Amino acid sequence: MPKLEKEIQKRFFDNLINQSEDFENSAIEVYQKLVFQRYYEVIKNSFPLFMKEIEKEDLDKSIKAFMKDTPNTPFMWKVPKYYKNFVKKSALFDDKKYLYELLYFDWTEIEIYMKEYKSKKLGSFSFNESFKLSKSARVKRFKYDIVNKNYKEKRENFLVIYYDFQTNEVIYREINQLIYLLLKESKKSKTFKEILQKLCKANDIVYKEAENLLFKPLEELFEKRVFI
Repeated sequence: MPKLEKEIQKRFFDNLINQSEDFENSAIEVYQKLVFQRYYEVIKNSFPLFMKEIEKEDLDKSIKAFMKDTPNTPFMWKVPKYYKNFVKKSALFDDKKYLYELLYFDWTEIEIYMKEYKSKKLGSFSFNESFKLSKSARVKRFKYDIVNKNYKEKRENFLVIYYDFQTNEVIYREINQLIYLLLKESKKSKTFKEILQKLCKANDIVYKEAENLLFKPLEELFEKRVFI
């Protein structure tokens, strides 16, 4: 392809994606609007909680900025993940940081729901066994009270987010900090007892009391395949 033709093609796509020039009442303007609308619809449908809180002007600016850093993915359903990461990395909503947690809250449901999982026969829960967090689950520390819909209220809380194989839904469940740390540090090389003993020692907690307190909720989470 001749050099001049390459330059013309590059300029065309730069303006189409980056919207760097004003092409009022032109075919380029139509294409710009179509590209923007495609991104807008994907983001709108992926982040229902976020959409209720974001101002339209701020949303439009963020999408246009994101379009200049278009992700390389053939899967349109993954675009929201890149948008979520982009706005946080670019500090676009640092004056309303709860928006980042809303984006995470919304996206995690999509991410968990869109994956395929292999069923595995469960045994029984015991602190003497080693486990790891399932691919169908996440644990997350939140700084805002997103789970209770008090989006702007600061409250440290810990959630386990998992796919419920019986209802085919993604569940958000609040857990205490000890369960959060236990699940976060879980790995096949250590038993739950070893991990919990370490956590109890670090936080001046009586191990036996912690074990008795945590057994029932952990057993329930194990039956839900949160960890395997």
